Amino acid sequence: MTLNGDLAKAAANAKIGSAARSAAAPVYLASEHRLLWNIKKFQGGTEAAIKCRVTLSAPVSNVQNIKKEVGPVSLTYEIPMYNVSNLQASEIRGSVAMGRLLACLLALGFADGAGVEPILDSEVGTGAGRRPHILFLMVDQMDGRLLDDATPQFKPPLPNLRALAADGVYFPQAYSSSPQCVPARSSMLAGRYPSQIKVWDNWVGIASVNGSLDNIDSHCAKTFSEETCRRFAIEQKVNGTFIDALAASGYNVTLWGKMHAGAGLHHYSGRIDAWPWGGKRLPKAAMEWTRALGLTPDQEVPGLPTEDDLQRPATGPLDYAASRSCTELLDSGLFKSSTPQFLYCSLLVPHSPFWTNATYLAQVPDLGNYSLPQWPPKLEVHPADEYTSRTKKLWRLDETSPEKVAHLRKVYFSMCIEADQLLGSIIDAFRRSSSFDDAYVIMLGDHGEHAAENRMLGKNSFFEGAARVPLMMAGPGISKGQVIQDLTSLYDIFPTVLDMAGVEPSIQPVGESLLPVVKEHQKRKKDFVVAEYHSVFSATGSFMIRQGHFKLIAYAPLMPGAAAWPPQLFDLHADPWEKHNIAPNSPSDVQRLMELLDQELDMKAADAAKKMFDKEMFLHFWYHATGSAQHCFNAMRRVYASFSAADAQKLAQWLGKPCPVRYLRIAERHKSYNPCRWVRYVTQSSSYVCRF
Repeated sequence: MTLNGDLAKAAANAKIGSAARSAAAPVYLASEHRLLWNIKKFQGGTEAAIKCRVTLSAPVSNVQNIKKEVGPVSLTYEIPMYNVSNLQASEIRGSVAMGRLLACLLALGFADGAGVEPILDSEVGTGAGRRPHILFLMVDQMDGRLLDDATPQFKPPLPNLRALAADGVYFPQAYSSSPQCVPARSSMLAGRYPSQIKVWDNWVGIASVNGSLDNIDSHCAKTFSEETCRRFAIEQKVNGTFIDALAASGYNVTLWGKMHAGAGLHHYSGRIDAWPWGGKRLPKAAMEWTRALGLTPDQEVPGLPTEDDLQRPATGPLDYAASRSCTELLDSGLFKSSTPQFLYCSLLVPHSPFWTNATYLAQVPDLGNYSLPQWPPKLEVHPADEYTSRTKKLWRLDETSPEKVAHLRKVYFSMCIEADQLLGSIIDAFRRSSSFDDAYVIMLGDHGEHAAENRMLGKNSFFEGAARVPLMMAGPGISKGQVIQDLTSLYDIFPTVLDMAGVEPSIQPVGESLLPVVKEHQKRKKDFVVAEYHSVFSATGSFMIRQGHFKLIAYAPLMPGAAAWPPQLFDLHADPWEKHNIAPNSPSDVQRLMELLDQELDMKAADAAKKMFDKEMFLHFWYHATGSAQHCFNAMRRVYASFSAADAQKLAQWLGKPCPVRYLRIAERHKSYNPCRWVRYVTQSSSYVCRF
C-alpha cells in the first residue's frame, strides 16, 4: 500500500496548538500507553491510510483512567475517522477535518507542542502498539460450582476449561445478573440491570439496534410488530451493547452461536441464534404474565426424559457450527490481522433438553453420594421455592425413581464435558495461532442449572446451582494461575471487555472492570454483588445480594398492598447446600443486607414495572388475541389444564376484564373448539394460525 506523500507530509508536519482546543470532538479510548491517529483516504475503490504516533514531552493531565507519568509519554487513542477522498493535501492542512482531528487530541489534556510522527501502515498490528484481539467464549446453563474446588458440588472432568484458568485467572465467586437466558445476556451486553433496560424475561430482548429508535431489531419486528418493538425500545433506553462499542472503535466483529439478546446483533459477520422465543410459545408466556395470580399446574410424578444415544447430542442448533467455524477462523489467521478482532463463540450446551451419548457418558466418573440430591422436607420449603417447583411440575420429584434422577444428573454432567470439548477445540486453535501476549480470552456462562437440586431443573432461582456461573480470563498482563475470590457478576463483563479494548464506555455501567483486579491486585470497589429475577416460575419479583459468606434473597409482594414473603438468608460457608434459612435468627444481618440491596436497586419500582408489563402483554397478546371475554376461560385452560371458576374470578379481578365461566360448557359441547384459531401469530401476516 502506497501512501500519498503530500498527505503524509501534511500530517507529519502538523503541530498541535491551543487554538484548536475549542473544536473538541468525541474520542474512543484505544489503549493505555500510545496515541494512534488515523486518516483514511479512498482512491479508486482502494484505501490508503496514514497512522501517526504522537509522543508527548510533558506529563498528561485531566485524562481519566490513565496513569500520570513524568517525562516523555506515549498514549494511544483511536479517534473518529474522516473521509478525505475529496480533499487535496494542501486543503487538509487548514481543513475542518484536520482541525477536528487535532482538537480530539487536545480534548484529552495533552500539552501544547506535541509532535506528530508518521507510522508506516506495515507497522500497524505489530509490537506493543497493536490493540489486543479478544476471544469471547460462552456456555449456557453451566453450574459455576463445577470448577470451584472449594464447593462440595460434583466435579466432572473439564480439562480444557481448567487449563484456560491455569493460563490466567479464575473467579470462582461469579454470579449471573439474572438466572434466565435473555435478561442475563441482555444486561451483560448493555452493562445495566434488567430492570433498568426493561428486559425482564425470555420473550423480549433488546429491541433497538445500537440505541437507535429508527433502527429496530428485525426479529423483534417480525415477532411482534415495528410499532410494538419501538415502544419496547423507548422504554428500554439501551444505548447499544459493548459489541457495538467495539465495532465503533475499529474492531472487526464476528459472532457465532447462541446470542438470544436481540439488539440487531445478527447483522455482524458470522451466524447467531439471535432473538428469544417471542410469540412461538404463547401459552407458556401467558403463564408467566399471570404469575401474580399464584396459580400452579396439576402435579404429577415427573418422568425426567433423557436421550443418551445421539450421534451429535449438543442441544444448540449452532453448537457444532460455532465450534468448527471459530476453530477454522483462528487457524486461518484471524488473530494475525492488523485490524483488532472480536470473536464471539457461544454454545447452548449444557442447556436442556438432557441429551448425550455413550462417548460423553463414559467420561463421567461414578457419582457416588452425588447421585441423589438431599431434598429438605416439604413443610420446610420456602413458599417462593415451592411455587417454582410446582410450576416446573417437579414438586413430586422425590417420588421419582432414584435411578432416573441419578441418570439425569449424569447426563447433565456429560453435557458439560461435551461443552468443555467443543470449547477446547477453539482454545487449541487459539494456542496454535495466537498468544496470550497480544490477545485476551474470556470464558463465562449466563446462569447455572439445578440438576434436580431443590426439587428443580433448569434455572429461575437464586440457589447457588442456578445463580453461579463460570468466569475466567487470560491475556496480556494477566499473571497465570490466579484464583481470585472477589465476588463478581456478569455486570462486570461490559466494562471489562471495553477496558481490554481500551474503549471508554458511553454510559456509566453498573459493574466495574476486572482488569485492575487481575493486573494490579486491586480489590473490587464493591464487596457485594446483586441480581434480580422477574420471569417465569417466579410468582413475584425476587432480588439477591451476596456479601461475604452471606446471601440474602428478598421478595416483592404478590399483589399491591399484600405482605411480601419473608426473605431467606444463607451462610454459604457453613451451609453450602443452602438447607438452613437463618433469616429468622439473624435480623441484624437481614436488615443490613436489605438496606444495601435497596441502595443498589429500587426493588419496589422494578417489581411494579414488571407487573405492569405482565398485564399489558397478557391483555394484548393473549386475552384479546384469543377472543377476549367470549373465549377467555377456554383459552386459559390451554395455559392451566385445571383452570377453575375460582381461578377465572381471580383473573377477572386482576385484569379488570371479565372471564365468564359459562363458555366452558360450550367448549365441552363442541369438542372441535380450539382457541388457536383466534390467536394471531403476532406478525405482519393477516392470517390467523395456531402457533402453540
